[in-house]
Amino acid sequence: MLDPLEVHLLDFPNIVIKGSELQLPFQACLKIEKFGDRILKATEPKMLMFNLYDDWQKSVQSFTCFARLILILRALHLHPERAKIILTPDKSVVTQAHHIWPTLTDEQWVHVEVELKNLILADYAKKNNVNVASLTQSEIKDIILGMDVAPPSIQQQEMDRIANQNAAVAQLQADTLKSTNIHGNQMVVTALSQYEKEKFTSKTDWRIRAVSATNMHLRTNHIYVNSEDLQEIGYTYVLPKNILKKFICISDMRI
Repeated sequence: MLDPLEVHLLDFPNIVIKGSELQLPFQACLKIEKFGDRILKATEPKMLMFNLYDDWQKSVQSFTCFARLILILRALHLHPERAKIILTPDKSVVTQAHHIWPTLTDEQWVHVEVELKNLILADYAKKNNVNVASLTQSEIKDIILGMDVAPPSIQQQEMDRIANQNAAVAQLQADTLKSTNIHGNQMVVTALSQYEKEKFTSKTDWRIRAVSATNMHLRTNHIYVNSEDLQEIGYTYVLPKNILKKFICISDMRI
């Protein structure tokens, strides 16, 4: 989505758009009849711009508009039919021709937002077998925005695992080790955890590479140019043999 938007916003240098890691359910827009009809009746590629806020900004702030839009899209993504019933509870609620969402008063929108939030949280509670009342405000916000929130049971398991690890570390006996550094000085080190007692092993093949690097000059004894690659037309580049030998001697074995 970023590339076509950036191209379209070239005429508006004061508007800057950036990517986000939030899993916002913008694909739920395709479940709206107005957009679906446009796609089905389309005969050619065309860029269309819609204001998903309708006329909300006349009465509420942009932050409230964004939160309301995310609630609607998240509910449409999870339960399209139930979300549409919440948005249009009866026939008296109409949608204007130039609007996307039903025309409601601010008080009606507050009621709709609560219903949509309850729908989203009930779906999360059912999938993860948790009680909605046990969720914190931070977790509720993350669930609505689409971030990965581990259910309390998994969180409790992780806390128990960490507690057991701490208890196991507390039961370990401290080992005092003597070692010598490169300057010949003796050092006394007290090791408590298991990873401090493990023997360090390097995963790199530095020893083999060091031995091989000393023999790189032997590869320069047999350097030749294939005469078939030489042509009378075009350019012929000549590289001195001593420079070529130097490049080979200082090259890396892995390359």
